[in-house]
Amino acid sequence: MPFLLIVVVLLAGLALVRWARGRHDSMMGKGSRVNAPTAHTGAEIALLFLRSEGVDDVQVVEHDALVTDYFDPARRRLFLCGGVARGTTLSAWAVALHEAAHALQTGDSLGELKWRQSCIRISRYLPTLAVLVITALTAFKILVPRLAILIAAAVLLLVLLLNLGSMPTELNANKRLRRFLDEHLKNHGQAHERLNDLLFCMALRETGDLLSSPRYFFLSALPGTGKSRPG
Repeated sequence: MPFLLIVVVLLAGLALVRWARGRHDSMMGKGSRVNAPTAHTGAEIALLFLRSEGVDDVQVVEHDALVTDYFDPARRRLFLCGGVARGTTLSAWAVALHEAAHALQTGDSLGELKWRQSCIRISRYLPTLAVLVITALTAFKILVPRLAILIAAAVLLLVLLLNLGSMPTELNANKRLRRFLDEHLKNHGQAHERLNDLLFCMALRETGDLLSSPRYFFLSALPGTGKSRPG
């Protein structure tokens, strides 16, 4: 019974993850075809937001790699891919503004942000590593197949719960944008509404990382696969 229950819960969780990922990709794709209401690029609107909040110690850095579009709280740097940093679409704004909003998460919120980022790394790398180890143990007959499947399902479920459980940090980042967007887009109601939808999708973005674990693991985690963290 525990075996069946874990598998059913895991499958339900994976279905939710797939929905969230599909929602993000679909909405961001549509937003990439809509111009922002003002001429600011993603980098410019992010800096404008930060300045409006009295934050002047964050540096925007263009960084095109497997892992990009994120805020580094240790170095106070906002890493954006070229398409976002120089983009003038609603999607570029949503990515840049959402990640910039993490710079306002200080104090107790900083601890929550760091935990969220740890959960994201776990989601990206642990599932593939766990499956490889469990497969090897099964091949050497250290684990029986049924137990191996149970352990793999339990690991994936734990990773999924950690990811979903830390997602309120992403929603909190969006809340910190409200005052700025209400002021900056007061004459652009439709763009404001669409941007809010895109920001919600940004909060969902990393829920699909579990599904992309092999890609992250083999392209950035193994020695010699390149740096995902810029210098």
